[in-house]
Amino acid sequence: MQIGTDNDWVSIATGFNHSVALKVDGTLWTWGGNDDGQLGDGTTINRATPIQIGTDNNWVSITAGSANTFALKSNGSLWAWGNNQFGNIGDGTSTNRTSPMQIGTDINWVSVDGGDGHTLGLKSDGTLWA
Repeated sequence: MQIGTDNDWVSIATGFNHSVALKVDGTLWTWGGNDDGQLGDGTTINRATPIQIGTDNNWVSITAGSANTFALKSNGSLWAWGNNQFGNIGDGTSTNRTSPMQIGTDINWVSVDGGDGHTLGLKSDGTLWA
């Protein structure tokens, strides 16, 4: 079954019960389960259809952990939200986040991937972070 009628999606990722997608215009969209804020819309309300997250249009890469979401912007900054039980979104806390928040101030991230309770990131200098 097709999701809506749009035909301008360029990237998708799925977590345990949520999905995240990018459109060609650089906007970020999420839907599905949201118990831990993994949709990033500032709530914990489940969404049956895609909802745009914020108004930014400079998202370039996305990934989903089990109950969290990670994204990179065109300036190389790393953003994360959702379940943070084990500190897996990288903000130095174990507090769940319901909206995208920048992780640190570095702007040399080139890749990020979320797992079930951990996250890995790759910087442009070839260093690997967990």
